[in-house]
Parts: sequence; structure tokens; C-alpha cells
Amino acid sequence: SPAELLERVLLRLGNADSDDKLEATVGKFLAPVILKMNSPHTSVRTKASGGLKVVEVLTHIKRRLSSRGQVQIPVEALLDQYAAEDSSMFLKNFAIIFIAMGFPRLPLEEQSGLASKVVGSEDKLENYQDKLFALLLPILADIKISDDPAQRAKLLNLQEKPAIRTNFLSLLQDVLLLPYGITQDQDVPPGLSPYSFKRIIANNWRAEELEKVKKGIVRFLCASVFTDIQIFVPLVVASADTRFSVATPAIAELSKVCTMLEFSNPAVTAPIYTLFAGNQNKLTDRQTRPCCARVRQKLMQYLIKCRGKSINVTKGLQVIFDGLFGTNTNQKCKVLALQFAELVLKDGPRELVARVSRVILTGITKVIGRDSNEPNDVQNAAYSALAQHARSFPQDVSQDLKLVLGYFNNLASCAPELHSSIREALVSMAPAFAWKTKEKSDAMEVDEDNDPCAVKLDGQQHLLLAMLLDNAESKIQIVQNVTSVFLTSCYPEYYAPSRYLLLLIAGERNSLRENVTTYLYGTSKKDHVNYNLLSSIEQVGSHINSESISDFYHLSLEQRRVVLPSFKVMMSHVHEMSNKRLKKSTSCVVVGRIKLPYSLEVYEELLDYLRLCLWYSAGVVSAPGDEKYTQELRNYITLNYDEEENNALHQYAQFVQRGVEAKRSESNLICLYDLLNAAPELFAAKQLHLLEPLGNTLKDVSETMRVHVAQVYAILWAFGLSDEKFDEEVGECLTSLPQKTLEHKHGWLLVLGHTFNRKIAMLKQENKVKDYDTWPQFVNAVKIISKTLCESQWLLVSAAVKCISMIGKAVQIPNVKLEIQVPTTDADEDEEMTEYKSVDTSTKLVVFGVVFQLLRSSSARQKIREEAARCLGYLAIGDGEHFTKRNLDKFLTLAKGQKDAALNIAISEAIVNTLCGYDVNKGQPDEKFVNVHCNNEDFEQFLNALIRQVTEPNPHSRQAISVWLLAVVKHCSKRPAVLAKKELLQFAFTELLSDDSEFVQDVASRGLGLVYTLSDSNSQSDLANSLLDQLIGGKRKVNQVSGDTELFAEGMLGKTPTGGNITTYKELCSLASDLNQPDMIYQFMQLANHNATWTSKLGAAFGLKTLSAESRQKMQPYLGRIIPRLYRYKYDPTPKIQNSMISIWDTIVTDSKEVTERYYWEILRELLDNLTCKEWRVRIACCLAVRDLLKRPNGLKLRSEEIVRKVSSPDTMEVDEVPEPELKELWFQLFRVMDDIHEGTRAAAHGTASFLGKLCVIGASSDHGKSGTAVAASILPYLLETGVAHKVPEIRKVSIKTISDMIDSSGSLIAPHLVTLIPCLLRATGELENTKLSYVSARLGADNEAQEAVDTLRAEAAKSHHTMETIGKCVRYIDYPELEKMTPEILELMKASVNLGTKIGCAHFVCLISIRLGKEMTPLAGKYIRACFVGIKDRNATVRKYNASAIGHLLGLAKEQSIKSLFAKLDELYAEQPGNRSIALTIQSINKRHHELLKDYMDSMLPLIFFAMHEEPNEETKANVELWKDLWNDVSPGDAGIRLNLHVIIPKLEASLTDASWSRKAQAANAIQTIATRLSSSLDEPDRVRLIKLLLSGLQGRTFEGKERLLQALAGLCKGLNRNHEMCPSIIDAAMREARKREPIYRTMALASLGDILDQLEADRFEEVYNMTWNLLEKKELRKESDDEDEPSTSQDLTADERNKRAQTLNRLKEVVWETLGKSWPRHSIETQLRYQLFFAENCTSILAESTRPVQVSLLAALTKYIERLHVFDESAQLPDLSQINQEKKIKTDIPVPQTREAIVEKISSDVLAAVALAAGVPHTGLKKEALNIVLMLIKRLSDAKNQQPLALIKKSFETSLEKFQRDSAPEIRCRIKDIEDKLGKLPAGN
Repeated sequence: SPAELLERVLLRLGNADSDDKLEATVGKFLAPVILKMNSPHTSVRTKASGGLKVVEVLTHIKRRLSSRGQVQIPVEALLDQYAAEDSSMFLKNFAIIFIAMGFPRLPLEEQSGLASKVVGSEDKLENYQDKLFALLLPILADIKISDDPAQRAKLLNLQEKPAIRTNFLSLLQDVLLLPYGITQDQDVPPGLSPYSFKRIIANNWRAEELEKVKKGIVRFLCASVFTDIQIFVPLVVASADTRFSVATPAIAELSKVCTMLEFSNPAVTAPIYTLFAGNQNKLTDRQTRPCCARVRQKLMQYLIKCRGKSINVTKGLQVIFDGLFGTNTNQKCKVLALQFAELVLKDGPRELVARVSRVILTGITKVIGRDSNEPNDVQNAAYSALAQHARSFPQDVSQDLKLVLGYFNNLASCAPELHSSIREALVSMAPAFAWKTKEKSDAMEVDEDNDPCAVKLDGQQHLLLAMLLDNAESKIQIVQNVTSVFLTSCYPEYYAPSRYLLLLIAGERNSLRENVTTYLYGTSKKDHVNYNLLSSIEQVGSHINSESISDFYHLSLEQRRVVLPSFKVMMSHVHEMSNKRLKKSTSCVVVGRIKLPYSLEVYEELLDYLRLCLWYSAGVVSAPGDEKYTQELRNYITLNYDEEENNALHQYAQFVQRGVEAKRSESNLICLYDLLNAAPELFAAKQLHLLEPLGNTLKDVSETMRVHVAQVYAILWAFGLSDEKFDEEVGECLTSLPQKTLEHKHGWLLVLGHTFNRKIAMLKQENKVKDYDTWPQFVNAVKIISKTLCESQWLLVSAAVKCISMIGKAVQIPNVKLEIQVPTTDADEDEEMTEYKSVDTSTKLVVFGVVFQLLRSSSARQKIREEAARCLGYLAIGDGEHFTKRNLDKFLTLAKGQKDAALNIAISEAIVNTLCGYDVNKGQPDEKFVNVHCNNEDFEQFLNALIRQVTEPNPHSRQAISVWLLAVVKHCSKRPAVLAKKELLQFAFTELLSDDSEFVQDVASRGLGLVYTLSDSNSQSDLANSLLDQLIGGKRKVNQVSGDTELFAEGMLGKTPTGGNITTYKELCSLASDLNQPDMIYQFMQLANHNATWTSKLGAAFGLKTLSAESRQKMQPYLGRIIPRLYRYKYDPTPKIQNSMISIWDTIVTDSKEVTERYYWEILRELLDNLTCKEWRVRIACCLAVRDLLKRPNGLKLRSEEIVRKVSSPDTMEVDEVPEPELKELWFQLFRVMDDIHEGTRAAAHGTASFLGKLCVIGASSDHGKSGTAVAASILPYLLETGVAHKVPEIRKVSIKTISDMIDSSGSLIAPHLVTLIPCLLRATGELENTKLSYVSARLGADNEAQEAVDTLRAEAAKSHHTMETIGKCVRYIDYPELEKMTPEILELMKASVNLGTKIGCAHFVCLISIRLGKEMTPLAGKYIRACFVGIKDRNATVRKYNASAIGHLLGLAKEQSIKSLFAKLDELYAEQPGNRSIALTIQSINKRHHELLKDYMDSMLPLIFFAMHEEPNEETKANVELWKDLWNDVSPGDAGIRLNLHVIIPKLEASLTDASWSRKAQAANAIQTIATRLSSSLDEPDRVRLIKLLLSGLQGRTFEGKERLLQALAGLCKGLNRNHEMCPSIIDAAMREARKREPIYRTMALASLGDILDQLEADRFEEVYNMTWNLLEKKELRKESDDEDEPSTSQDLTADERNKRAQTLNRLKEVVWETLGKSWPRHSIETQLRYQLFFAENCTSILAESTRPVQVSLLAALTKYIERLHVFDESAQLPDLSQINQEKKIKTDIPVPQTREAIVEKISSDVLAAVALAAGVPHTGLKKEALNIVLMLIKRLSDAKNQQPLALIKKSFETSLEKFQRDSAPEIRCRIKDIEDKLGKLPAGN
């Protein structure tokens, strides 16, 4: 039964006495037991049956498991049971307890595997769901996440469970919102609900734990498990966390996520609003609180990105007000809230926002103002929002003028930081108060008689005006600035009060003057005004269609029409205001005792404007003061003037008069002159009181002022004085003239000229007869003026010429007696001048002669020559009979004079005046006037003479004739000769068109236009066709023009002009002929003129009007064809053509952007067709034009975005059907031009292609959806097939750059082309390298380190080059088949390329691809390894390094055969190039990436590493040796590595020792020495013997460099060798043999090794060693062992350095000899000892004194060894019979030899102590140390003996020397002294 089964389970559990058993039992029974919860037997589930049931078993299990933390629980089975559909609540209750207990115990992999089950098991019960979720939170930081995006998305398998997913994400968000360090007792934190707080606070995390959990959550959110929209808000919360470790990764991920999110999608932004303000849930438990300020700040940064539907107005309102006035806010939040308010007002749904706009306005206004405490940045944001409000909802603002008033006050009183934002707000409010013209329906009701000048304003606008009046004269500039904006925006342009205030501002504030002037006059400078665009409201009248005020600024300067106010209205307003100001003394200015209502500047501005209004109200449309229109002004004045206070003209006259009285200025004098000139009889008499102030100004320094005053003064005299008074004043003036100063004289002369001109005109007008010859004042004046003509001062001459002009224009010059002589300039003067020199010549002739001389004289001032020219013309007006013929003849002689445009224009005026007989500037006196002195025949004759001179090659002549001809045609157009000779004139002008001078060209083109306009429509088309033919060079046939053809030389007529500058006109012609509109050439020519001379006042005479409305209308139908051509011409590299074309473009095209957009495809087609034109300048122009055409604010214009597909023209390149044919064709054409023969063209094309590449990258971005794909599909195949592999490097470069940037967005499209692309990119990496770096590297060839440093830089640059970055991006699209196809080319590059960049790139690519493909790449790995192996043999160290790394990557993927082969090759390579560092780097790289692989092939690699690390270290090889050592330590550290691998190491060493190379032998010996040292006694006997034999065989033969290493190794091996071993004698013999070698340095080392060997083997070879070395100790110097006679053998023949070196070598040899003697003193051979003991001791002592210090130290060390081993010191020592010992070395003294042991011991002791005493006196620590060592050793050896005699000797000797020893304070000395004293102290007292 179930109950029994449970009993058994319980029993089993009780028996489980270890963790393992418990784990097995629980694993087996827990799940079935819990399953019993679903059992139908109630008795099983409950305790009713009394037995121990399920609950009991489970309780037992739980209790047991709680205490055993390591025991695993079957979590997966429990989860499956839990999730089963039939599981009951009981089961779930128990299952979840064990799941919660067991899950944290599982290994991380298993936890990761179960994550989806844990999350997805529960979808109904929230508290269970929370428990399950809580299990995952701690592991999110470490959970394993797949690299495959598809696998990531399925990690939790929640695609089908949206409810669970939402709950899980909300839990994660709640955890992220939880503050650090909060406890259960505290309030619910912001952003959470009581429920959510309760469920997460239960985890009781400490701050550090919570941080870790949050980091894990952020990592998990960033892992692409959820969609961007789902993770967006949690990431925003995380980015606001107070700990960097949480916030930083969240911010980084957000920056990526935001680029992908659609902020116009409400799903993205709705959660932000909810989190910001709380969710307003009806259940209190579930109601979230608004989040904290820190999170809000982050949320708002994303709210202000909202667009379209995602702007939720109701919630947005809450956000704005919470952000501004809530408790949870800060300064940054307020700024963001205001920015959000601005967004809502700008882009929110219009109807909804309109309902709450007033509320938002109230909120914004609370933040600002004088009482506001908010910081400046908040106030700035508020003003910006306010500005947006005014723009979006002007009606809210226009109802509240107080707002504007308040902000004006704020502007005046706030901090400067707020100025610009308050200004912006006010400027945005201005349009809300704009005056609107009445609707048509209202206008119908208005009476017809209504005055059009009246402006009806509402109350608001009146109040506004009053406020602006207060601010117009503010002392603060920005206030005036804003005032001017209101005045220009809110009132019509003809509204006088607003104009008046603007004039006030212009006069007072220089900085605002230009802006205000632009508004008032249409241009920023008054002398540039285009008077044709001005009109008066009186003239326009009720037809006014006032452009709305806002349009004014949108129009270009050429199109701004300005409507002036009515003069009467304006004047009466100025009068009223000035009177008010005069009453207030504060606003007045006193100038020269006259009280003025305004400053002089403002007065001047007002006068200028009033004068303009007056002229235009009089019906004139021209510059004020134009003589031609004086009559209109006269009519207006006579009609309207009345001497009453309220008459505008009377007020104006007074206003002007007041100004003149105060201070004479140009403005007020001109205004006064206007009145006097137009109606002298009305004003002159009343203004006579001004004569006195004006008379004073005649002395003024300024010439212009004197000229103006003279004009006014003359009129006052002529019209204001009676005849008698006039004569009296003039007489007085003439009398006093000679005494006056120069300036004063000049002024009065001008007065005389002007006054006679006016007086005579008045007399003629009144028809009074007067005999001028007998009028004394007049005659005297003529005399004085004529005399002044010959003065030396130019100023007076100029005045005299002007006077002659004025008098001569009015009347014939009387014959008076002159006291002057006509000056002559040249010796060869023409005969005609003689007639002026005869005594009785008439005055006229003399005057004419003088003036003509002035005109001809090149030394005269330019201005005077111009005056003289005009003067001659005027003389012909006054006395035509006398002067007409003479003038015309004389002028023709001047054609070749100076090349001066202004002078020629002046002469042309004189010619025209002569021909017409009246002043052309003033117009014809009356319609019937005929010049009797110049009839049609004379005229034609003169015209022919001019035309004849056209073909003159002289440039001066051509300029003069062009200007004169133009003037004649313009002013005498009604003459029959002109009308008859139209074609001839056209040819003449066309001939001039090709002149080198731009000025002449412009004159000629104007002439052509003029001839054209004089013709009727039939002749016009003939003229046009004839001109086109001539310019384009088509027909030569010319209609014979009457009999005048001979005027042109044979063949000239109709010939196409040549010359560089004619090109412009040819281009225009071809355009006109293409349009089939020949007459358009005239309009184009007219527009192409932009010469500066025409814009000056000089050229005003000939200025033609701009394009008439009619011509513009005529062009409209052809714009589609004109615009593309003009667009191209605008970029012509020839400046002349470019400027002309721009001039035409600007005239024809009103809105350049709009027109370009409209004709975009036509322009592009034109440019594509001409990109490969045969002329290079056209190609350049097209390149530049394409670049500009593509610069659109919204990127590339695409066909795929337009529904209508236009068929491309048939003659273009054949393109496959691609979505964007033009784009592909553009690349095609640009590539052709980039391969151009002309360098400038190539450069232009390169720039354009680079720019196009950037645009294509942006256009192909995936953000653009289908259009992005269309761009990519259109150009990628072409770039990949043609561009990337093109022969021109620049084309390859541009193609690669473009493709590389496009891969991010269109990678998948590139996949099919990777086979070509990758090799091209690799090749390009090398080609695009910085040449300077490669040059530096080459230069540093001698300095390896420096070169390597530079090459490393080059390699890094190559790796980070965009081509390699592109490869990095491409790698993810490469699969095995593609790699297989591209492999041959890549291998070829790796082996054959010479570019460093390419080599590095290839190696890097191999690394990348091996990582990408892994084991898939195995079939190809061998090939790549072979290629890389070639790379590690490269000359360049950096290339070797990168290839080594590549092999490291590849080897793990290679087949066994390839691996073995590689290791064998590396071994061979080491044999060839031991210094090649890359071998070690290769092994290091393999070890780094495939450590286990190296373990498998230890036998192949270890011997090499071990051998290589023993190379002789020197400067060059030191780094390599270190690298090999590191490698050895990594691969097989410690002695065990050597011991275990000896079986492979020894054969390697064997091979090396038998090698012919000495260095390899030495290296092998080093290795053997290491083995001997490291393994010492643990080295096996056979191995040791094998090695010894190897070394012995190696030692045979001659000495070589490094041979000593073999001896040292041998010595090392002897250390553990049995001294009785059979090998010992041969070892010693070999060493002895080497020690006998003569070479001193080698011998030194050989002796040292010999000593070590004898020491180790304890062999007795002392006698041999002694005999072999004794003579060395006696040597005083080394001699060269040489047979060469020439070698110096004695020290005298050597240099000091050489001697020094030899001495050092000898000393070192002696040191070693002593060391060897010490070591070879036999330990076991008593016989040898007895034979040499006395001798050794005695000789040591005797030699000690004469040795160097190091030798002394060695000697004493040898003595120590001698004493230590001396047998005679042993008490047991028996002396054998001395006589029987064959003493080889006889003692040379006769001293008897001691016979007893005691005597011998005593003798030796005394000898040794003598040596010690000697050493004690030497100040050398090492020596003293050895001496004390000897004493210690003596005491040790002798203290055991019975005989105390030697010890007493020692003690005595030591005490004697003690003081000397104590002088050295070194610790080792003191320490030994102490030891000796202790030992001596312990000796028996008897001593």
C-alpha cells in the first residue's frame, strides 16, 4: 500500500548516513513522494490514518537537507511536476519549497539550462511566480548566454507567454528602482507600489548584494533576450542608478537601443509616462508612486525625443507640471520639463494642445519674471518654450498685451545671460499682433472715397504702439532691437508712426541702423537703394495688395518691394511729435543756439526719409533729385503748398529750415535745394535770412558742402533779390573775390556760375530781353572765370570749368578782353591751335581751347578732365552754331587717348549733348525741339566715323568707341541713321564683344540689347538669328547692308569673333539656339553683365533695367531646359563665365532651392550627359555641380521614393534594371572622369566621388527601409565588380571606403562578392599606407630597434585602417565555400606581396577567419600554415610577429601531418636562423591558444625550446634568450621538465655537439651545464656518461670561440660522478690538455674548469698542475705568442690601452692559477703533500708581497684550502722517511729542512702567519677576510693536537695584527675577529 511504501522510504532516509547516500535517496524518492500529493487516496495525503504519511516524509527530508548544504535535489523533475497541468495546490506548495532549496545548489550550467523552466512554470499564482523569479535574480550576472542571436531570444522561451514576460520584466524594473540600503520598515520608495516593494524587499539584500543583482539584470537586459522596446524603460531606470557599475553599461546599451527605436510609436513611450507619474491603479496595493527626480531626469531626456502619436497631451501635461512644481524634481528636471512643453506645443496633436495651451502658458509664465527665483538656465528654457507657444498659438498671446509689456520690462532689468532667450520669446510674439489687411467682403462695404493711406488699428495695437514709443529710445540696445522687430512685424510698412519710431532707432543706434535701413529702404545701405522697387501708398492707392509683413524678409533683395507712407501723413506725424518734444526740454538738443527736437543723426534720418516720401508722393519713381523729374515735383508743390500751420509742405519747409539754421549738413541742404529748385518763386524770398549762415559755410573745408551751399545760395540770389540788388551783390562779390582764401574763392566762384545760370534762365522764362555783352557784372564775371581757368590751383580750375559749363549752357559767351594765354602742351601741336593764339581771337575760342587742352592733358586731374569734357558739351547747347561741328571733330581725335571708363563716359555725355542740342540728363525741352546745328547728314557722317573706328586694334580706341557708340544709340535712337543701320551696329557691337576687356564686352552686350529693343518684331528675329549665326560660327553669308559695308575691312563683316572671353556669349548662344529662341540671347546678355562700372554712379547713364516681367514670362515655358544648362554653367572654372551665369541664374530663379528641387532629375540628366564632355572645363563644372546638387538637407533623392518612373534617355550607358539607374550611372561616369588625362578634372571627380560615397552610405542605411536597400542594390554590385579591382588607385580607394562604410547597413548584399572584395581590401591595405611612415622605416634600416618601433606603428595603423575594419565586418558573412574560392588569391598575396600593410592585413585576416570558421577550416589550414611559415621568414620583424600569431591561431585547426611538418620546419629554421625571434613567437602563440596541443607534441618542441634558451646571451640575442626562457617556463617548468624529457633533449644536444658550428657546440654545452646543475646527483649514470663522452669528443681538436663552455659543462657533470669511475682519468687528461693551451683568456677558463674537475674528482695531479703553471706566476708581462716579426712583442711597442688589457689578462690568469692550485692540492695523496707542503707554504708567503690585490685574495683562498687539506696537521699523521721521497722540486736555500712533524707544523704555521700578518696591514676588506679565514682554519686544525706550541704562535701573531684587522669595520671582518677571539679564549690556559 502507499502508506507502507512511504514507511520504507522513511527507513531508507534514516539509513542514509552520508551525503552521497542521502543525495541518492532524495534523488530517487523525492519526486515520487511529492507526486503522492496528487494521490486519490486521502489517507496518503492526511494523517487521519495515523501512519506517517507524505507530509511527514517531506518534513523529514526538508529537515535533513537544510543542514546539508552540498546535497543536490532533483530540481528539474520537481519543476516538471510543478508545471504539469494536473498538479494540485498541495503538490505545488511542497514542490516550490524544494525547488527554492535545490536551485541555488545546482552548478551554473544546470541553472542556466533550467532558467526557462523556472520562469515559465507558473502563469497564474503571483506569489509563486515571484518566488520562482527570485531564484533567477542572483544568477543573471553569470548565466551562460549563447553567441547566436536566435538562441538568445529563446533563452527563457517566453515568446508564447506574454503575461509571464511582462511580469518578469516588471520585477526586474522594480529591483532596479529599489534604493540601496532600504529596509522593510521604511516607506515605499518612489516608482514602486506597496505590493512590488513587499515582494522584492523579502530578499533582504545588503547594498553590495543588491548592486551585484542589478549589474546582473543590466547584463541580462543587454543580451538581446528581449526586444528593444521591452528593455528600453528598465535600461533608462538602470542608467539613473547611483552606482557606476550599474549605470555605465546601461547607458552604453541605451545609446545603441535608441538608434533603433521609433520614438513616434506610443508603445515605446507609454511606459515612460506611467513610470514618471505613477500608474493610478484603483487597488491601493498596486498603485505605483511617481519615480524619484534622478529617474525622472533620465526619463525626460527620452520624452523630449517623442514625435507624432507618442506625444500624449493629458499625461504630458502632468509631466510638465510635475517637473516644474512637483516635490520630486530638480533644476535639470525643470529645464527638461520646459523643453518637453516646447515639444508638446510644437509637435503635439493640434486640437488637443489648443485646449490646454492656456494652461501650459500659465505654467511657463510662473517660472519667469522679476520675482522668479529660478536659475538662469531654467528661465532660458522657459522663454524658449514661451517663444514656441507664441509661434504655435499666437491667439493666446494676442489677447494678453500685459505679457509683452512684462517681458519688455524683464528684458530691461534682467541678467545679460537671459537677454537672447527673452528676445527670442518677444520676437516670436510679435507676429501675434500683426496688422491684418481687411478681408475682401469687408472691403466691399468700405466707402470708395476712403483714404487708402489710413490704417485702422485695434485697441491692442494702439496700446502696443504706445509701449513701443516708450522703448524706442531705450538706453539698452537689445530693447531697441526687439522694439524694431515689433515695429517692422506688427504694422504695415506705410504706417507713419511706426516708420517714425524706426527712424528714431536708426539715428540713435549704429548697430541697428543697417537692419532698420533694410526694412525702410529695401537695402542695408542708402546709396544702394533700388528706386524701381519703391512706391508710395498714394500712387499704389487702394489696389494695394500688401504682401504680408512676414513675406518681406523671405524675398531676396532684388524682389523686396517697399511701399512708402504718404508724405502728408508722415510729415504731419513728424511735425506733431517734434512739437511735443520741443515743449519738453529734456528731449531737446541745442545746436548753435537753435533748439532741435532730435539729435543731428536722427534729424538726418528723418529728413532723408521725408525727402524720399515727398518725391514718391509727387509721382516720381527714381532717385530723389533727378533733374528729369523736377517738373513733377514742381507740379506737386504748386498744387499742395499753402502757407498754413497744418500744411505738410509748409511744415516740411520749416523743418528743413530749422535744420539748416542749426547746422548745415548734406541732408538738409539737399532737401532745401529740392524745394528751391522745384519752386524757387514760392520759397526763395522767404528763405533769404539763410544767406548769412550759408555764406559762412562757403568757407567749409568739405568741397561737397561748398557745392551744395553754392547751389542753394545761387537760387536765393537769383530768385530772392531784385535785379538791382542782384547786380549790387554780384559786383561786391567780384570785387572782394581776389582777397578771399582758396576754399572761399572756390565757393564764391561756384555761386557766380550757378547764379548767372539761374538768373539768365529766369530772364528767358519771363521773356525779358537783355544784352549780355553790355551787362557789366556778367562781363566781369566771365573775365574773372576765364582767367581762373589758367590758375595753377586745380580746385579753382575745376570751379572755373563748372562755371563755364553753367554759363555756356545758358547763353553764348560774350566777347570780352582776356588777359590769358592758351597754354601749349606739346611742340608738335596741331595747326588748329594756332587760331586760338592770335590776339584778336574771340573769347569763346580761347575758352574752348583752354578747356579742350584740359581734357587732353594727361597731367590734369581726372575729375577736371571729366568736367572739361562735359563743359564742351554744354558749350554746344548754349552756342550750337559755334561749337557743334568743332566738338564732333575734336572728340574723334581723342579716341586713342587714355583708357579710362569714367572719362569716356563723360566724353560720351558731351557728344550726346552736342548731337542733341539739349542736356540729356534733364530731358528734351519740348517735344518739337530740333537741333538745327546738327542735321541728319552731319549725324550720319559722325556715326559712320565712329563705326569705322570699331575695327581699330588699339585697346584705348576700342573702349572709347564702344562707350560713345552705346551713348549715341541710346540717346539718338530716333534718328533715321540709327534705325537704318541696325544690322551694321549689331555687327559693330559683336566685334567689340570679343575684346579682352570685360568692360568693353559688357558695353558691347548692352549695345546689342539696345539695338534689339529699337527694332520692330520682324527685324528683331532677323537680328537675333544673324547674331546667333555669327557667334556660334555658323553662316558667313551676310545680308549686304546698303552701301555702308565698306565701313568694315574686307572679310570682317559677319566673321565669328575670337578670343578667350567670347566663350560666355557662345555658351549663351548655344543655350538660346537649343531652345529655338534666338531673341533670348539678348536677355541672357543683359543678365550676364555684372561689371562693377555699371553699379557705380558713372554707369547710371547707361544702366538698363533688370529683366522685365514680360521677358520673364516669356522664359517660363523654357525653364525646364534653361535651368539644367544654367545650373551647369554656374560651376564653370572660368571666373568670368561663372560670374555671368550666376548673375543670370539669380535673375531668372527666385527661390534657388525650390527650383533645384523641382528640376532635380533634369539637372542630373544634363550633368550626367556632360560629365564626359570633350572639354575639360565642362567636365570639372559637372563634377562640382553634381557635388552641390547632391547636397540636399534630406540626403539623396531617389527614384524608388517617387511613384512615377522616368525613362532614362536612350543614349546613356546601358544599365541593368536597377532601382536607382541614375545613381549607378553617376558612379560609372565619375569613375571615367577619375581616370581623366587632366589633373584638375581628376581632382574634382575624386572630391565628388568621395562625397557621393558618404551620401550613399547614409542612403543605404537600414534606417531608410526599402529605399536603403534600393541604394545598396543599385551601386554595390558595380562598386564591387568595377571599383574595387580598378586599375586606378584613387578609384579603388573611394570604392573600398564606400563599401566599408556600407557593410554595417547592407552586409548581406555584399556576401556574394566577398571572394573579390577581401583580396582587394587586403591589397588596398598596403597601397593606402601612409608613405611618410614607410619612408621613415626605410631610412631607419640601420637602427633595428627604431625601425621595429616604426613598423609596429605601421602595423597598428594597417590593422585599424578602414580596409581592415571592413574586413572585420565582412568576416561574419564568410562561409567555408567562399573562403575556399578566395584562398588562392590570398595565399598569392601572402607570399608575393611587398607591402607591409598587405602582409600584416593577410596575417590578421587569417586570425579572424580561423576564429570565425573554427574546425570547418581544417582542410585549408595546412595551406595557410605554409603561407604563414613563409611570412615568419620575412625580413621585417613585425611581419614575422604577425605571421607567428596567425600560425598560433591556425594550428589548432590543422591536421596532424601539418602540425608535425610545421614543428620539423621550425626546428630546421632555427638551425638556419637562430636569431629569428618569430620561431619563439610562433611557439608562444601556439601555447597561448592551443596549450593542450603543445602537450601532445612535447617531444617535437621541447628539445628546441631547451636548446634555444641556452644561446650565448649578448646585446643582440638577449631579448630572444629571455623569450625562449619564458616559453620554457610556460611549457615545462622546473627540474622535472628536464628530467622527464631527457630522452628527447640528449639526442638534440648530441646532434648539436657534433655540428660543425662552434656556436651550436657552445650552446649545447650551456644546455648540458644546465642539466648538470639542475639535476646534479639525480642525473642517471648512463645519461651522465653519455653526456661526458659527448663533451670529451667535442673537446678534441683546435681551440674555438666558446670551447670553454664545453669544459665548464664537463666540470658540472663531474659533480655527481664517482671519483673512481673509469672515465675520470680521461676527463682529467682532456682538461689538462686544454689547460696547456697558450691563448691566455682561454687558458684562464680552462684552468678554472680544471680546478673544478680536480676538486670534484679529488684526484692527485698537483705536481703536473704545479709544473704547468708555476712559470705563469713568475711572469711580469704577457708577450704575444706570435711568429710574425712585425708584431710588437715588447710592452714598449704597445699602446697604453693594449698594455693595460694585457696586464689585466695576466692578473686574471694568475688569480685562476692560485684558485686551481688551491683546488688541486690533493686531499688523499700524502706523498705529494709531504713533497710540496713546506715549499708551498713558504712560496705563497714570499710571492704574496709582490702580487696585485685580486691575486693576493686568490692566493690566500688557496692557502685556506691547503691548510684545510694538510695531512701533517692531523695528530695521527706519520712522517715517512723523507730521504726516500724523491723531491722533484729542490729547495733552493741552504736552510736545513725540518725533520720532525712538530717542526714541520711549526714551520708551516709561522710561514702562513707571516702571510696573514702581511695581509693584515693591507687596507683591503676581501684580503683581510681571507687572512682571518686562514687563522680560523689554523685554529680549527691545530686545536685538536696535543702540541700547543703552534697555537701559542697563532695567538701571539693574531694579537700583534689585531689592531690592524680592527681598522676595517666591515661586518664580515668583525664577525670573524669575534669568532677567533672566542676560539682562542676556549683554549687551555697553559697557552
